[in-house]
Amino acid sequence: MGRSVWQSPPWHIRRTGFPEAWRLVRMERVQYRPVEVGLLDSGVDLKHPYLRHLLGPGINLLSPGKPPQDEHGHGTHIAGILAVASGALQRERPVWPPPLRIRPVKIFDRKGVGRIADIVAGLRWCLEQGCEIVNLSFGTDRQASEQLARAIRTLDRYGILLVGAAGNDGRAGSVDTPGVYPEVVAVAASNRRDRLARFSSRGPEVDLVAPGTGLFSLLPGGAFGYMSGTSMAAPHVTAAAALLLQVRPGLGPAAIRARLKATAEWLPEVPVSAQGAGLLRADRLLRAEV
Repeated sequence: MGRSVWQSPPWHIRRTGFPEAWRLVRMERVQYRPVEVGLLDSGVDLKHPYLRHLLGPGINLLSPGKPPQDEHGHGTHIAGILAVASGALQRERPVWPPPLRIRPVKIFDRKGVGRIADIVAGLRWCLEQGCEIVNLSFGTDRQASEQLARAIRTLDRYGILLVGAAGNDGRAGSVDTPGVYPEVVAVAASNRRDRLARFSSRGPEVDLVAPGTGLFSLLPGGAFGYMSGTSMAAPHVTAAAALLLQVRPGLGPAAIRARLKATAEWLPEVPVSAQGAGLLRADRLLRAEV
């Protein structure tokens, strides 16, 4: 894969303990099934050779009836991180059956612009489709919408875990919507030195931190590239939760959130308001009996 960067797990996958988590899942010898993950974003590259085996039916809410093809790049990059972190791509080869199935929901256009109404519609679609986790790698600092808050609460009540980006405002008290909602796991971004990324939002709503700087992943057109952001941190948590549901099917959102926090690694150089419970550790998550 792109200059063989994924011949071995990249630094952010090793740092968060995913290789050990994959081993623990295999040891459980459970009935292997893909966990359904809704990806609300700019769509994905539906023909990317490293994603095709992971994609389930999706929806394009900007152009109903058309496929959720990514014209921006953000959604494809997030999907690539989901693929690698979950163990669906190892040594450049697809793992079958995959640990998760991505259901792309296109809510952002080629400029990365979207509407609250489409986010709400996307959440409802994920509920109707039986998604178990929804990744929300986006945010807005606009005043919270009661319609959106109600949709978030509904999905949580129906047992769907919501994972979101904390935001890229780089200051205190700036966690974006929907990360501000208590039902959403708000993920801040760390760097290679276990420090908070300069751009990462901080505040009491932050639940966890995960790597989010200079991450190599997929891009449309079968390409590859680097991106940074709390958007890139969030899918690490989504992938870890999907692995947990592999071995603990039926675990509810509150229990998953509690387990994610209880097994996180505290980063001594990062303020509590910036890291929440600490750095995601997928290995501890799979090993713990919380």
